[in-house]
Amino acid sequence: MDEPAPSRKLTAILAADVAGYSRMMRADQSGTVARLAASRGILDEAIESYQGRIANTAGDSVLAEFSSVVDALRCALEIQAMLARENEALPSGIRMQFRIGVHTGDVFVRHGDLLGDGVNVAARLQWLAPPGGIYTSETVREQARGILTLRFDDRGQHRLKNIAKSVRVYAVAAAGPGRLPRSERRRSRIIHFRWSLRP
Repeated sequence: MDEPAPSRKLTAILAADVAGYSRMMRADQSGTVARLAASRGILDEAIESYQGRIANTAGDSVLAEFSSVVDALRCALEIQAMLARENEALPSGIRMQFRIGVHTGDVFVRHGDLLGDGVNVAARLQWLAPPGGIYTSETVREQARGILTLRFDDRGQHRLKNIAKSVRVYAVAAAGPGRLPRSERRRSRIIHFRWSLRP
C-alpha cells in the first residue's frame, strides 16, 4: 500500500529543550526523570491551554505547533514563568530550565510529525537561547507587533546550521521584568493551581 504524500502548511512552531539534561542524568537519573515529568506536565498543559498541539517529543525535547504566533508566544512566556516558580526552591544544579525557540514557517506534515526548514529554524533558535530564555525569528516579531506588549531584544543576524538564508534573532520577554501580561497572569495562576492538586 502506497504511503500518502506529506501535506504542507504554514504554522507557528515552538521548540523546547532542557539545558544541561545530560549532565543532570549522569548525576541523578531517577531525580532528573521525576523533575522532567513534572516540567513536562507544565508544558503539556500550557500548550493545550493555548490551543497548541504537541507534534514531536524526544527525551527532554518538545516540538509543538500553533495556528497563531500570538498563542505560541504567550504559551512560551507562560511556560518560562511557571518553570521559574517551580525552580525557585531547587539548587541551581538541578533546576529544570528549558530553552525555547519560536518560529513561523512552511512545514511538511507526515503522520502528525512536522518536518522541514520551518521546524529546523525553530530548533536552531532554541539551541541559541539561554536557559530559561526564548528566542524568536524576525518573522515572529513582525507578526506579534501591535498585538502583544513584549520586549524584543535584537541578537543580530545568524547563520543557522543547514538553513540557506541567515536569520535575524530576537530575545523576547514580557514587558515588565519577570512578569506576564495581566491577562496571562490569571491564566498562569489557574494552571499552577491545577498542577499543584495533582498527586
